[in-house]
Amino acid sequence: MGFMRGFLPKKPLHFLVIALLLETTYLLFLRDRASGESRIQHATTAKHVSAALILSSKSTIHEFGVVAKKATVLGHLAEHYVDNPSLDPAELSQLMAEQFPWWNISSLQYFPWKRKSWHKSTFADTQLFHSETGIVISVGDRNAREAAHLIGCLRNIHKSRLPIDIAYAGDEDLTPRVRTFLWKLGKNIHFIDLTKVFDESLVNLGLYAIKPFALLASRYPQTILMDADAVFFSRPDRLFQDYPGLRDTGALFFHDRTITNRLENSGARRDWLTVQLQAAGRKPSAHLNESSLFYRRYIGEEVDAAVVAVDKSRPKTYIAMAFACWMNVKEVRDAITWKLWHGEKETYWLAAEMMGVPYSFEPWSSARILQSRSNGVLLKSDDDSESPKHPPPSTDTGKRCTKHMVHSDATGKEPLWANDGLWMNKDDKNLGLANWTHWYLGTRIDKALSDFSPKSKGGDDEDGKVQKEEQLMHQQQIMATQPFWNNEDWDDDAKSCPRYNEKKWKRLDADFRTRLERMIEEVRSIEVRYKNEVTH
Repeated sequence: MGFMRGFLPKKPLHFLVIALLLETTYLLFLRDRASGESRIQHATTAKHVSAALILSSKSTIHEFGVVAKKATVLGHLAEHYVDNPSLDPAELSQLMAEQFPWWNISSLQYFPWKRKSWHKSTFADTQLFHSETGIVISVGDRNAREAAHLIGCLRNIHKSRLPIDIAYAGDEDLTPRVRTFLWKLGKNIHFIDLTKVFDESLVNLGLYAIKPFALLASRYPQTILMDADAVFFSRPDRLFQDYPGLRDTGALFFHDRTITNRLENSGARRDWLTVQLQAAGRKPSAHLNESSLFYRRYIGEEVDAAVVAVDKSRPKTYIAMAFACWMNVKEVRDAITWKLWHGEKETYWLAAEMMGVPYSFEPWSSARILQSRSNGVLLKSDDDSESPKHPPPSTDTGKRCTKHMVHSDATGKEPLWANDGLWMNKDDKNLGLANWTHWYLGTRIDKALSDFSPKSKGGDDEDGKVQKEEQLMHQQQIMATQPFWNNEDWDDDAKSCPRYNEKKWKRLDADFRTRLERMIEEVRSIEVRYKNEVTH
């Protein structure tokens, strides 16, 4: 008190002056706050009025560009509400449900403008929401073994601490017995029955369509969507920190194989996308114009969607993923999406592209991987009849390629993940497990394109006629910098490793090989447990 006495005024008049100053400051604060809230309300009303015309316009399932316009308006509104948390987002949620009738505010556990009621949450729910990053895997009985391999390796080999959601479409899709087996594989594993999140009569979940809805239904702001048969060679926990494109844009996709098959579809797909972008009032993004081999019609596919990473806390990115879901509801996918594209896999980046939402791709095309007896590397044999065996390399070449698409870590140092499981051939499990020794990562796409830059980047001259000779030469130059795939003759491709060039293949280092061997042992163990606990 003696210390404080030196700061207190000694005369009553001084007390009165200080009180008046404090009261005036407080009143000015309230006035400015009220004025600020008034400005926000006026801005909100103006945004709703300007959005009403576009949102109320009619559109058919064929008019993706028109739906993209509506989704873009919703993205702007969502961003406004997130930036101004004092606003009641009820009207925004109502508009979302009107545009996407299957979007259910009461059943979705996360969206950017969701207000958390901590006092009503259980401790477990609170812990889940506190995890900014999580994994969601779409799993059914048909691919549960591969999902168990993935989860077992993430938890027991790589020591990943990310929570895992397993998404499925009802008990017939993923039976209770299998769910129990998966739940016992590690800590922090949870289940999402998508039929209780979305109106099944509107979306009709099944096959690839489950994946985008699983991404939207996950409870984590930063979500890593994985196929059940994805294989991670190290922890994915730092994906959002390590990839510059993901940090900058909030969405990361990985490239498909650089194969030239389905090029007849590529032209039709490119033309369709051009029309839809025009309808959406957009020009092709820098990615399409500068970095997309697909958009140049050099290859037939753009993305390997076995892993998709999205920061859903960004409102426009979240709405883009809702738009991707719209592309995969039964009515739309049967009429357009799956007829033109291969399942849902391209819809994630297509939604972002048509809305003008930033996104990124890994800088490389998917890599190749093989196992070989060269350099003294021997494949382990296993006499245990309960465990999958390693197939020997091809007797004529001493090496065996696999059809796995492999994707590098952010540095290009080593593989981060691959699709199609640890099987040598997922379609013929009798061949057993792969034990890879080498990989081939091609030149960065942007570097290859800059090294061999055609005079007409778009492939069209001033008269609109395709300069076929120049385009063909440029395509051959670019493809020579990338891993070669023998189109879809995978069996022949695996046996012969076509166009094998020793200089382009790198031996996987000792640390990677050690991890791989431990992963193989984990998969063998899970195979035995699955047989004993599920199939018996």
